[in-house]
Amino acid sequence: MTVQIVVEERSQVAQARREAVALARRLSIDDAVADRLGLVVTETATNLVKHGTGGRLLLSPLPAGGIVGVEVIAIDNGPGMQNVTASMRDGHSTAGSPGLGLGSISRLASNLDIYSQKDVGTVMRFEVWGAAGLPPTAASFGGVCIAKPGEDVAGDAWTMQAADGQWRMLVVDGLGHGTGAATAAQAALRVAEQAAALDPVALLESLHGALRTTRGAAAAAATVAPHAAKGVFAGIGNIRGLVHTHDGERNLVSHNGTLGHQVRKFQAFEFTFAKRALLVMHSDGIATHWNFSAYPGLTRHHPAVIAATIYRDHARIRDDATVAVLRNDAGPR
Repeated sequence: MTVQIVVEERSQVAQARREAVALARRLSIDDAVADRLGLVVTETATNLVKHGTGGRLLLSPLPAGGIVGVEVIAIDNGPGMQNVTASMRDGHSTAGSPGLGLGSISRLASNLDIYSQKDVGTVMRFEVWGAAGLPPTAASFGGVCIAKPGEDVAGDAWTMQAADGQWRMLVVDGLGHGTGAATAAQAALRVAEQAAALDPVALLESLHGALRTTRGAAAAAATVAPHAAKGVFAGIGNIRGLVHTHDGERNLVSHNGTLGHQVRKFQAFEFTFAKRALLVMHSDGIATHWNFSAYPGLTRHHPAVIAATIYRDHARIRDDATVAVLRNDAGPR
């Protein structure tokens, strides 16, 4: 459940705050935390108008055991920040304002991360929690899933699950878009949630049976063992998977077919997944011609910032778009 809010003029700042508070209430988040979320979203939306020439906010729930936080991602194609560190200091301003925005956000939110390129734009991410946030783990991950413009629901979906020291990522693209595609994608997520221990091939086989009454979907799944520095990938249909390391990139192979209708072959492919390696998976709502070489330093940022940057610059407006990113923060024991 990602809420996308367009902020291109000052009149939309107040609407962004209202939608953020409404999301917090739907998630049964404490009123004080909801108010804090509303405040930082107001600051962020104001910055989009003043400094980013407008942009978008993506708000998503972050469950962690018995508590729920909210992830906020701000995307713009503005002039970028000359110096991110300087922009974080109170009093620093390039718009003649008091310059309190980023400083306020860093104090009121958690895990603030900013990636900015001159004349390309900025992606900013932070979390708002009512208590301690997500604990450190052997892997960090994040993603974006956005409906095709004009659609109320996304026909894509993604999920991440942990089991027995391993992490499994699934990206699903329901055939077409709109309600029918969303029904297929959500059915796939339900199967995955009930079977967190299945390996990628077994999961795709289960999805193939479960989606027979839907219009079908493309999907890819990967399981990684961070401490063992290895992973396994399997895909059916047009889901791209790649592994990025300091030595280069490896594209992962998906077979042709549509889960729920026609699949000729399920096959697993093993890959190495060294410390700091990235696994990126995205639907065909993202063009395939992008490359990390165009984004110096991006791979050091939070996976959700990486995903949002790829989405911002390479989404195809005629389809739903999903990007999910997983980083190995452990490496071998």
